[in-house]
Amino acid sequence: MQQQDNFRVKKRKDNNRSVTIKDLSAQLNLSITTISRALNNYPDVGKDTKRRIIKTAQELGYRPNKNAQRLVTKRTQNIAWVQADNDDKFVDPHFVEVMAGVLRGAREKNYDIILSSDTQQEQLNIYDRYVKDNSVDGFIVDLPQENDQRIRYLLEAEKPFIVHSRDSLCENYSWVDIDNVGNFYKLTHLFIANGLKKIAFINGDNKYTFAQARQNGVEMALRELDLPLSTVKIYNATHPMANAGFQLTKRALAEDNIDAIIYSSALMAVEGNAALIRENRIAGKNIAIASMDDMLNYLDLSQYEGSFTFIRSSLRDAGEKLISSLIQQCEEKTPPLQTIIPSYFILADNIDGSILENLPKLIADYPNIIGNMKNNAKESSII
Repeated sequence: MQQQDNFRVKKRKDNNRSVTIKDLSAQLNLSITTISRALNNYPDVGKDTKRRIIKTAQELGYRPNKNAQRLVTKRTQNIAWVQADNDDKFVDPHFVEVMAGVLRGAREKNYDIILSSDTQQEQLNIYDRYVKDNSVDGFIVDLPQENDQRIRYLLEAEKPFIVHSRDSLCENYSWVDIDNVGNFYKLTHLFIANGLKKIAFINGDNKYTFAQARQNGVEMALRELDLPLSTVKIYNATHPMANAGFQLTKRALAEDNIDAIIYSSALMAVEGNAALIRENRIAGKNIAIASMDDMLNYLDLSQYEGSFTFIRSSLRDAGEKLISSLIQQCEEKTPPLQTIIPSYFILADNIDGSILENLPKLIADYPNIIGNMKNNAKESSII
Protein backbone atom coordinates (compact mmCIF):
# COMPACT_ATOMS: atom_id res chain seq x y z
CA MET A 1 0.00 0.00 0.00
CA GLN A 2 2.82 2.36 0.89
CA GLN A 3 4.49 1.59 -2.43
CA GLN A 4 1.27 2.42 -4.34
CA ASP A 5 0.96 5.80 -2.54
CA ASN A 6 4.53 6.69 -3.45
CA PHE A 7 3.78 5.86 -7.08
CA ARG A 8 0.76 8.19 -7.04
CA VAL A 9 2.81 11.05 -5.57
CA LYS A 10 5.52 10.60 -8.19
CA LYS A 11 2.96 10.54 -10.99
CA ARG A 12 1.32 13.74 -9.72
CA LYS A 13 4.69 15.51 -9.62
CA ASP A 14 5.43 14.43 -13.20
CA ASN A 15 2.06 15.78 -14.37
CA ASN A 16 2.79 19.14 -12.78
CA ARG A 17 6.26 19.46 -14.30
CA SER A 18 6.61 22.24 -16.88
CA VAL A 19 7.14 21.15 -20.46
CA THR A 20 10.59 22.21 -21.69
CA ILE A 21 12.23 22.67 -25.09
CA LYS A 22 14.04 19.37 -24.42
CA ASP A 23 10.64 17.65 -24.19
CA LEU A 24 9.57 19.17 -27.51
CA SER A 25 12.88 18.11 -29.05
CA ALA A 26 12.38 14.50 -27.91
CA GLN A 27 8.75 14.46 -29.03
CA LEU A 28 9.47 15.84 -32.52
CA ASN A 29 12.94 14.37 -33.02
CA LEU A 30 14.28 17.83 -33.84
CA SER A 31 17.23 19.72 -32.40
CA ILE A 32 16.80 22.11 -29.50
CA THR A 33 18.17 24.91 -31.69
CA THR A 34 15.53 24.31 -34.37
CA ILE A 35 12.76 24.24 -31.74
CA SER A 36 14.00 27.45 -30.16
CA ARG A 37 14.35 29.31 -33.46
CA ALA A 38 10.90 28.22 -34.60
CA LEU A 39 9.25 29.39 -31.37
CA ASN A 40 11.02 32.74 -31.71
CA ASN A 41 9.80 33.04 -35.34
CA TYR A 42 13.20 33.02 -37.02
CA PRO A 43 12.88 32.97 -40.84
CA ASP A 44 15.43 30.17 -41.37
CA VAL A 45 12.97 27.51 -40.09
CA GLY A 46 10.63 26.14 -42.77
CA LYS A 47 6.93 27.00 -42.54
CA ASP A 48 5.77 23.39 -42.24
CA THR A 49 8.35 22.62 -39.54
CA LYS A 50 7.48 25.80 -37.66
CA ARG A 51 3.77 25.01 -37.85
CA ARG A 52 4.35 21.47 -36.52
CA ILE A 53 6.51 22.75 -33.65
CA ILE A 54 3.99 25.41 -32.61
CA LYS A 55 1.10 22.93 -32.79
CA THR A 56 2.94 20.39 -30.62
CA ALA A 57 3.98 23.11 -28.14
CA GLN A 58 0.36 24.16 -27.75
CA GLU A 59 -0.87 20.59 -27.35
CA LEU A 60 1.71 19.82 -24.65
CA GLY A 61 1.10 23.11 -22.84
CA TYR A 62 4.60 24.49 -23.39
CA ARG A 63 5.23 27.90 -21.86
CA PRO A 64 8.48 29.77 -22.55
CA ASN A 65 10.78 30.35 -19.61
CA LYS A 66 10.64 34.09 -19.02
CA ASN A 67 14.03 34.23 -17.32
CA ALA A 68 15.65 32.54 -20.29
CA GLN A 69 13.84 34.85 -22.68
CA ARG A 70 15.04 37.91 -20.78
CA LEU A 71 18.65 36.84 -21.20
CA VAL A 72 18.17 36.72 -24.97
CA THR A 73 15.80 39.66 -25.60
CA LYS A 74 17.00 41.97 -22.80
CA ARG A 75 13.31 42.64 -22.08
CA THR A 76 11.30 41.91 -18.93
CA GLN A 77 7.79 42.07 -20.46
CA ASN A 78 6.83 44.21 -17.46
CA ILE A 79 5.24 47.65 -17.77
CA ALA A 80 5.15 50.06 -14.81
CA TRP A 81 2.17 52.28 -14.05
CA VAL A 82 2.98 54.50 -11.07
CA GLN A 83 0.13 56.26 -9.30
CA ALA A 84 -0.19 58.94 -6.66
CA ASP A 85 -1.11 57.43 -3.30
CA ASN A 86 -4.71 58.65 -3.47
CA ASP A 87 -7.61 56.42 -2.41
CA ASP A 88 -10.07 58.41 -4.54
CA LYS A 89 -8.05 57.68 -7.68
CA PHE A 90 -8.44 53.92 -7.30
CA VAL A 91 -12.25 54.11 -7.20
CA ASP A 92 -12.48 56.64 -10.04
CA PRO A 93 -14.50 54.97 -12.85
CA HIS A 94 -12.48 56.83 -15.50
CA PHE A 95 -9.24 55.29 -14.21
CA VAL A 96 -10.87 51.85 -13.92
CA GLU A 97 -12.07 52.04 -17.53
CA VAL A 98 -8.59 52.90 -18.84
CA MET A 99 -7.09 50.17 -16.67
CA ALA A 100 -9.51 47.59 -18.11
CA GLY A 101 -8.27 48.41 -21.61
CA VAL A 102 -4.62 48.36 -20.54
CA LEU A 103 -4.96 44.98 -18.81
CA ARG A 104 -6.75 43.44 -21.77
CA GLY A 105 -4.08 44.64 -24.20
CA ALA A 106 -1.25 43.52 -21.91
CA ARG A 107 -2.77 40.04 -21.59
CA GLU A 108 -2.98 39.63 -25.36
CA LYS A 109 0.74 40.42 -25.69
CA ASN A 110 1.84 38.39 -22.63
CA TYR A 111 2.97 41.47 -20.70
CA ASP A 112 2.44 42.17 -17.02
CA ILE A 113 1.44 45.52 -15.49
CA ILE A 114 3.22 46.54 -12.30
CA LEU A 115 0.95 48.99 -10.49
CA SER A 116 2.74 51.02 -7.82
CA SER A 117 1.85 54.07 -5.78
CA ASP A 118 3.51 56.61 -3.56
CA THR A 119 2.98 60.18 -2.47
CA GLN A 120 3.21 62.87 -5.13
CA GLN A 121 6.60 63.89 -3.77
CA GLU A 122 8.07 60.39 -3.77
CA GLN A 123 6.80 59.02 -7.09
CA LEU A 124 10.00 59.89 -8.93
CA ASN A 125 11.93 57.58 -6.60
CA ILE A 126 9.88 54.65 -7.93
CA TYR A 127 10.60 55.66 -11.53
CA ASP A 128 14.28 55.98 -10.71
CA ARG A 129 14.40 52.54 -9.06
CA TYR A 130 12.69 50.82 -12.01
CA VAL A 131 14.99 52.53 -14.49
CA LYS A 132 18.19 51.75 -12.61
CA ASP A 133 17.42 48.10 -11.88
CA ASN A 134 16.00 47.60 -15.39
CA SER A 135 13.00 45.77 -13.95
CA VAL A 136 10.48 47.13 -16.46
CA ASP A 137 10.52 47.74 -20.21
CA GLY A 138 8.47 50.92 -20.18
CA PHE A 139 6.04 53.19 -18.34
CA ILE A 140 2.47 54.45 -18.63
CA VAL A 141 1.97 58.02 -17.42
CA ASP A 142 -1.52 59.42 -16.92
CA LEU A 143 -3.07 62.74 -15.94
CA PRO A 144 -0.09 64.89 -16.94
CA GLN A 145 0.32 68.40 -15.64
CA GLU A 146 2.33 71.12 -17.33
CA ASN A 147 6.02 70.86 -16.35
CA ASP A 148 5.32 67.28 -15.28
CA GLN A 149 8.46 65.92 -13.64
CA ARG A 150 7.60 62.31 -14.55
CA ILE A 151 7.70 63.15 -18.26
CA ARG A 152 10.88 65.14 -17.96
CA TYR A 153 12.59 62.37 -15.98
CA LEU A 154 11.65 59.68 -18.51
CA LEU A 155 12.76 61.81 -21.46
CA GLU A 156 16.15 62.23 -19.83
CA ALA A 157 16.34 58.54 -18.91
CA GLU A 158 15.57 57.61 -22.55
CA LYS A 159 13.24 54.86 -21.34
CA PRO A 160 10.16 53.93 -23.42
CA PHE A 161 6.98 55.51 -22.07
CA ILE A 162 3.56 56.66 -23.20
CA VAL A 163 1.28 59.35 -21.80
CA HIS A 164 -2.50 59.34 -21.59
CA SER A 165 -3.16 62.97 -22.61
CA ARG A 166 -0.22 65.31 -23.32
CA ASP A 167 1.63 68.44 -22.29
CA SER A 168 3.67 71.06 -24.12
CA LEU A 169 6.54 68.59 -24.74
CA CYS A 170 4.21 66.18 -26.55
CA GLU A 171 6.14 66.33 -29.83
CA ASN A 172 8.94 64.39 -28.11
CA TYR A 173 7.14 61.32 -26.76
CA SER A 174 4.35 58.81 -27.39
CA TRP A 175 0.83 59.67 -26.30
CA VAL A 176 -2.81 58.68 -26.67
CA ASP A 177 -5.45 61.40 -26.37
CA ILE A 178 -8.76 62.70 -27.68
CA ASP A 179 -9.18 66.04 -29.43
CA ASN A 180 -10.03 67.95 -26.27
CA VAL A 181 -9.55 71.36 -27.88
CA GLY A 182 -11.53 70.52 -31.01
CA ASN A 183 -14.38 68.75 -29.22
CA PHE A 184 -15.14 71.63 -26.86
CA TYR A 185 -14.55 74.24 -29.58
CA LYS A 186 -17.24 72.50 -31.66
CA LEU A 187 -19.57 72.09 -28.70
CA THR A 188 -19.39 75.80 -27.87
CA HIS A 189 -20.10 76.73 -31.50
CA LEU A 190 -22.99 74.26 -31.51
CA PHE A 191 -24.70 75.76 -28.46
CA ILE A 192 -24.19 79.35 -29.57
CA ALA A 193 -25.60 78.52 -33.04
CA ASN A 194 -28.69 77.09 -31.29
CA GLY A 195 -29.36 80.42 -29.55
CA LEU A 196 -27.84 79.54 -26.17
CA LYS A 197 -26.04 82.60 -24.85
CA LYS A 198 -25.53 82.05 -21.12
CA ILE A 199 -23.61 78.84 -20.55
CA ALA A 200 -21.94 77.17 -17.56
CA PHE A 201 -18.99 74.87 -18.23
CA ILE A 202 -18.40 72.39 -15.40
CA ASN A 203 -14.89 71.29 -16.24
CA GLY A 204 -12.36 68.88 -14.76
CA ASP A 205 -9.46 69.80 -12.51
CA ASN A 206 -7.64 72.70 -14.14
CA LYS A 207 -4.23 71.59 -12.89
CA TYR A 208 -4.35 68.79 -15.48
CA THR A 209 -3.67 69.51 -19.14
CA PHE A 210 -6.81 67.75 -20.43
CA ALA A 211 -8.98 70.27 -18.56
CA GLN A 212 -6.82 73.18 -19.71
CA ALA A 213 -7.20 72.05 -23.32
CA ARG A 214 -11.00 71.80 -23.01
CA GLN A 215 -11.16 75.30 -21.56
CA ASN A 216 -9.00 76.53 -24.41
CA GLY A 217 -11.39 75.02 -26.97
CA VAL A 218 -14.32 76.88 -25.38
CA GLU A 219 -12.46 80.18 -25.31
CA MET A 220 -11.18 79.76 -28.88
CA ALA A 221 -14.77 79.45 -30.11
CA LEU A 222 -15.90 82.53 -28.16
CA ARG A 223 -13.07 84.64 -29.56
CA GLU A 224 -13.84 83.45 -33.07
CA LEU A 225 -17.49 84.50 -32.58
CA ASP A 226 -16.42 87.85 -31.08
CA LEU A 227 -18.27 87.06 -27.86
CA PRO A 228 -17.06 87.95 -24.35
CA LEU A 229 -15.42 85.09 -22.46
CA SER A 230 -18.05 85.65 -19.74
CA THR A 231 -20.59 84.08 -22.13
CA VAL A 232 -19.37 80.77 -20.70
CA LYS A 233 -18.65 80.72 -16.98
CA ILE A 234 -16.18 78.01 -16.04
CA TYR A 235 -16.32 75.95 -12.85
CA ASN A 236 -13.46 73.57 -12.11
CA ALA A 237 -13.81 70.34 -10.14
CA THR A 238 -11.03 68.73 -8.17
CA HIS A 239 -10.02 65.26 -9.31
CA PRO A 240 -11.73 62.83 -9.56
CA MET A 241 -14.50 64.77 -11.28
CA ALA A 242 -17.58 62.73 -10.34
CA ASN A 243 -17.76 64.02 -6.78
CA ALA A 244 -18.38 67.61 -7.90
CA GLY A 245 -21.30 67.29 -10.34
CA PHE A 246 -24.14 68.01 -7.92
CA GLN A 247 -22.40 70.79 -5.97
CA LEU A 248 -21.10 72.68 -9.00
CA THR A 249 -24.45 72.44 -10.79
CA LYS A 250 -26.16 73.91 -7.72
CA ARG A 251 -23.65 76.74 -7.69
CA ALA A 252 -24.09 77.44 -11.41
CA LEU A 253 -27.88 77.52 -11.11
CA ALA A 254 -27.73 79.84 -8.09
CA GLU A 255 -25.30 82.33 -9.59
CA ASP A 256 -26.64 82.80 -13.12
CA ASN A 257 -29.83 82.54 -15.10
CA ILE A 258 -28.13 80.02 -17.38
CA ASP A 259 -29.72 78.37 -20.38
CA ALA A 260 -27.13 75.61 -20.91
CA ILE A 261 -24.54 73.52 -19.07
CA ILE A 262 -21.55 71.74 -20.58
CA TYR A 263 -20.05 68.95 -18.45
CA SER A 264 -16.56 67.49 -18.73
CA SER A 265 -17.78 64.07 -17.57
CA ALA A 266 -21.03 62.14 -17.96
CA LEU A 267 -20.73 61.21 -14.27
CA MET A 268 -20.91 64.89 -13.35
CA ALA A 269 -23.81 65.37 -15.77
CA VAL A 270 -25.80 62.55 -14.16
CA GLU A 271 -25.11 63.91 -10.67
CA GLY A 272 -25.90 67.43 -11.85
CA ASN A 273 -29.23 66.30 -13.25
CA ALA A 274 -30.47 65.77 -9.69
CA ALA A 275 -29.71 69.43 -8.93
CA LEU A 276 -31.51 70.48 -12.12
CA ILE A 277 -34.65 68.57 -11.17
CA ARG A 278 -34.70 70.27 -7.76
CA GLU A 279 -34.85 73.64 -9.54
CA ASN A 280 -37.45 72.44 -12.06
CA ARG A 281 -34.92 72.69 -14.91
CA ILE A 282 -35.57 69.91 -17.41
CA ALA A 283 -32.86 68.94 -19.90
CA GLY A 284 -34.09 69.38 -23.45
CA LYS A 285 -36.96 71.62 -22.39
CA ASN A 286 -35.88 74.67 -20.39
CA ILE A 287 -32.13 74.03 -20.29
CA ALA A 288 -29.68 72.44 -22.72
CA ILE A 289 -27.18 69.88 -21.43
CA ALA A 290 -24.08 68.51 -23.13
CA SER A 291 -21.37 66.23 -21.77
CA MET A 292 -18.25 64.30 -22.61
CA ASP A 293 -19.17 60.60 -22.56
CA ASP A 294 -16.18 58.33 -21.95
CA MET A 295 -18.32 55.21 -22.47
CA LEU A 296 -17.93 53.99 -18.90
CA ASN A 297 -18.91 50.35 -18.97
CA TYR A 298 -21.12 50.39 -15.88
CA LEU A 299 -22.94 53.70 -16.60
CA ASP A 300 -26.17 53.37 -18.63
CA LEU A 301 -26.89 56.73 -20.28
CA SER A 302 -29.73 55.52 -22.48
CA GLN A 303 -32.34 57.39 -20.40
CA TYR A 304 -30.58 60.69 -21.21
CA GLU A 305 -30.29 60.19 -24.97
CA GLY A 306 -32.53 62.66 -26.73
CA SER A 307 -32.36 65.16 -23.88
CA PHE A 308 -28.54 65.41 -23.51
CA THR A 309 -25.96 66.06 -26.23
CA PHE A 310 -22.95 63.75 -25.89
CA ILE A 311 -19.40 63.75 -27.25
CA ARG A 312 -18.65 60.05 -27.14
CA SER A 313 -15.18 58.45 -27.04
CA SER A 314 -14.08 55.18 -25.46
CA LEU A 315 -11.64 55.29 -22.53
CA ARG A 316 -11.30 51.50 -22.78
CA ASP A 317 -10.15 51.84 -26.39
CA ALA A 318 -7.68 54.47 -25.18
CA GLY A 319 -6.32 52.00 -22.60
CA GLU A 320 -5.83 49.29 -25.23
CA LYS A 321 -4.09 51.74 -27.53
CA LEU A 322 -1.83 52.93 -24.71
CA ILE A 323 -0.47 49.47 -24.02
CA SER A 324 -0.26 48.31 -27.66
CA SER A 325 1.65 51.45 -28.69
CA LEU A 326 4.00 51.17 -25.73
CA ILE A 327 4.74 47.49 -26.40
CA GLN A 328 5.43 48.31 -30.05
CA GLN A 329 7.83 51.03 -28.91
CA CYS A 330 9.57 48.63 -26.51
CA GLU A 331 9.92 45.79 -29.01
CA GLU A 332 10.58 47.65 -32.25
CA LYS A 333 12.36 50.79 -30.97
CA THR A 334 9.94 52.96 -32.96
CA PRO A 335 9.93 56.76 -32.91
CA PRO A 336 7.15 58.34 -30.78
CA LEU A 337 3.69 56.96 -31.58
CA GLN A 338 0.91 59.54 -31.22
CA THR A 339 -2.77 58.63 -31.47
CA ILE A 340 -6.04 60.57 -31.34
CA ILE A 341 -8.92 58.32 -30.26
CA PRO A 342 -11.98 59.22 -32.38
CA SER A 343 -14.91 61.14 -30.88
CA TYR A 344 -18.40 61.58 -32.27
CA PHE A 345 -21.42 63.70 -31.42
CA ILE A 346 -24.85 62.40 -30.40
CA LEU A 347 -27.23 65.37 -30.44
CA ALA A 348 -30.21 66.07 -28.22
CA ASP A 349 -33.51 66.05 -30.09
CA ASN A 350 -33.93 69.83 -30.00
CA ILE A 351 -30.37 70.68 -31.08
CA ASP A 352 -29.67 71.53 -34.73
CA GLY A 353 -26.28 70.09 -35.62
CA SER A 354 -25.85 71.60 -39.10
CA ILE A 355 -23.18 74.01 -37.82
CA LEU A 356 -20.86 71.07 -37.15
CA GLU A 357 -20.49 70.34 -40.86
CA ASN A 358 -19.07 73.79 -41.53
CA LEU A 359 -16.58 74.07 -38.66
CA PRO A 360 -12.89 73.78 -39.54
CA LYS A 361 -10.87 70.83 -38.32
CA LEU A 362 -8.52 72.22 -35.72
CA ILE A 363 -4.90 71.17 -35.48
CA ALA A 364 -4.19 71.97 -31.85
CA ASP A 365 -0.82 73.56 -31.18
CA TYR A 366 -0.38 71.93 -27.78
CA PRO A 367 2.99 73.43 -26.85
CA ASN A 368 1.50 76.92 -27.12
CA ILE A 369 -1.99 76.05 -25.91
CA ILE A 370 -0.88 74.40 -22.70
CA GLY A 371 1.95 76.83 -22.12
CA ASN A 372 -0.46 79.78 -22.29
CA MET A 373 -3.09 78.16 -20.07
CA LYS A 374 -1.02 77.94 -16.90
CA ASN A 375 -2.63 79.50 -13.81
CA ASN A 376 -5.70 80.39 -15.86
CA ALA A 377 -8.40 78.82 -13.66
CA LYS A 378 -11.52 80.95 -13.68
CA GLU A 379 -13.28 79.54 -10.66
CA SER A 380 -12.00 78.12 -7.39
CA SER A 381 -12.32 74.37 -7.21
CA ILE A 382 -14.93 72.53 -5.22
CA ILE A 383 -13.48 70.22 -2.55
